Amino acid sequence: MNQLTKIYEPPPLRLIALEEHFLYDGLLETYDATDRALLAPSRVPGLDEVGDQRIAEMDRAGIDLQVLSHTKPGAQEIEDPAQAASLAAAANDYLAEAVARHPARFAAFATLSTGAPQAAAAELERTVRKLGFKGAMINGHTRGAYLDQQRFWPIFEAAEALDVPIYLHPSNPHPLVYEAYYKDFPTLGFAPWGYAVETGTHVLRLILSGVFDRFPGLRMVIGHMGELLPFALWRADGRLTPKYPQLKKSVRNTFLDHFSLTTAGVFSTPELMCTASVVGWDNLLFSVDYPFESNLDAVRWFSNLPIAESDRAKVAHRNAERVLKLAPTDQKQAR
Repeated sequence: MNQLTKIYEPPPLRLIALEEHFLYDGLLETYDATDRALLAPSRVPGLDEVGDQRIAEMDRAGIDLQVLSHTKPGAQEIEDPAQAASLAAAANDYLAEAVARHPARFAAFATLSTGAPQAAAAELERTVRKLGFKGAMINGHTRGAYLDQQRFWPIFEAAEALDVPIYLHPSNPHPLVYEAYYKDFPTLGFAPWGYAVETGTHVLRLILSGVFDRFPGLRMVIGHMGELLPFALWRADGRLTPKYPQLKKSVRNTFLDHFSLTTAGVFSTPELMCTASVVGWDNLLFSVDYPFESNLDAVRWFSNLPIAESDRAKVAHRNAERVLKLAPTDQKQAR
């Protein structure tokens, strides 16, 4: 045990981490060379483990519950609809078994074969009603097609009917964007910058499409402290809202009313304070982005934030309990 571990005291609050990833071998086999290299278990230790090792890492940091989701791109790049639906269901069944073994420590977001939207909507219903999943994670575009296209909206219709959120997670940039922006600086196109640009743009496309007018009860979640949007929202609202008078609400109000944001992968106090000042503490949820980020780094930062304890409790667990309909408690799980 190192010195940092010796002096570290886990937080007294219940701590729910909302964007925590795993990898199903059956889906990894379908990934392209780029994603196989990025996501190989040898490169990202812990990604392919959903049992005792993961729980030990949670205990070391003081995290009570992880909401598990399949790492990008899931089943979204598989061209054959039947194969995509079958592998998505297999990944969800695999995850359901892990949750069943540790129901006090894990919850789940479904993986969906978005290329076949009706099948994806049916799978969302199956996982929520039969497996107890808390919603779904969608990893950005589907082979270059974005969710503002109405062919994808059966997924949103199902989410609204089931009253569960859709977590919109980054994916690799659209191939044409990658070619234009990132080809000469490949690393820039991924987590350091490109993921946020891709997801923030996707969110604005959704708002402008009118999907939230069609499904006013739809709730979505985005990570990484809002994918640059809190800083850019004033300008986006001022320039976009007048050009879309058919929308029932402004761009700003649609964002604030329909999106929750997580701290996944961003452990910086200035960024948190900016985000909280825009969206409010009721719309912020703690996350790590494990195993791509460190549980200990995330929790140490969060535990020492200079914020009111009532706001810390909201971000730590109360907002997640409300959004995901988890049993509320201020108590940490017994180990």
